[in-house]
Amino acid sequence: MHYTKFISLLAVTLMIASCGNSNSKVKSLAEGASGNIVAYENSAVNAIQQALPTLMVLPSDNLMKNSGALTTQTINGKSVVMRDYNKFFTSNMDNKAIISVIQNAFVQVNYPIQDLEQTLKQLETQEALDMVDGMEKDAKTMLLTVAQPDMIIELDYNSSFDMKKPVNEARTISYTLNVIDSYTSTVISSTSETGLTGENTASILSAGLEKSAKKMTSEIQNAFSDILTRGRNVTVRIAVGAGCDFSLNDDSIVDEPYSDWIVDYIKTHTVKGAYKMQRNTDKELYFVNCRIPLLNEDGTQYGVYDWARDMSKSIRKNLGVKATNKSQGLGEILITLDGLK
Repeated sequence: MHYTKFISLLAVTLMIASCGNSNSKVKSLAEGASGNIVAYENSAVNAIQQALPTLMVLPSDNLMKNSGALTTQTINGKSVVMRDYNKFFTSNMDNKAIISVIQNAFVQVNYPIQDLEQTLKQLETQEALDMVDGMEKDAKTMLLTVAQPDMIIELDYNSSFDMKKPVNEARTISYTLNVIDSYTSTVISSTSETGLTGENTASILSAGLEKSAKKMTSEIQNAFSDILTRGRNVTVRIAVGAGCDFSLNDDSIVDEPYSDWIVDYIKTHTVKGAYKMQRNTDKELYFVNCRIPLLNEDGTQYGVYDWARDMSKSIRKNLGVKATNKSQGLGEILITLDGLK
């Protein structure tokens, strides 16, 4: 689906660009790290503070509802929220324009952007469907699974038009932007404006962003620097599959209970051993606040899926147990133990 970029973003672009050093391009996550991750993290230039998160602009559920793109259905006796992002775009041309304005504002200062419309197209391909791994997911979870943005810019706005006013004052909008860590759903930055007037929705938003751009970019960078330094915050659940004839407290082939081996693995594969055990039963171990690294030792990017895959492989290799990665949400790791090999 193609559409025309709506307006010139000169004012907002200059405002955002003034927040950093205009003479040097801000580095991407792994740029400059290849070959020596320790030097990268401790460099005099402080490469971590220069790294940029990948962003994705999404409409809020309230905006989706107002656009007729959010409904609730009962499936197998359970109330399920249904999101139709394609309908969101077709219901109001302003929706395309205003998301384009936000995306372009961050593109101008080199932030990597995962485009919502392009991601919707990816979901239509077999490769994207395979990533869902046969698990039941809603549209938002599927989007995030395919795009894997570090942060979401969640948009909510309303607009009205007064034909009695001059054209350049006829449109009035109010908007809210929340920047959310897509792995933990934590709000990182928030800004809102009410009663802004102008000729069209996109130009009004552009002018409104002039006031909030510096604050937003500063808070985004502070939060992402913390993630790079302390690790990505995820939950880890290890569960014994139905029909298995052993428990996590049984001794494994390495002469220690499965649960002890799993705890030791998490302790040694999180940043500075950061984790908190929340549940410990015969059939399940559940950990929260697990901080996993974002980069390999050679500086290449290392994601939640990579971490879960490596743990599954290690379980199979060292414990002789079939392990399946059934993780769904970006920050939720689920590995099931499905019997002895």
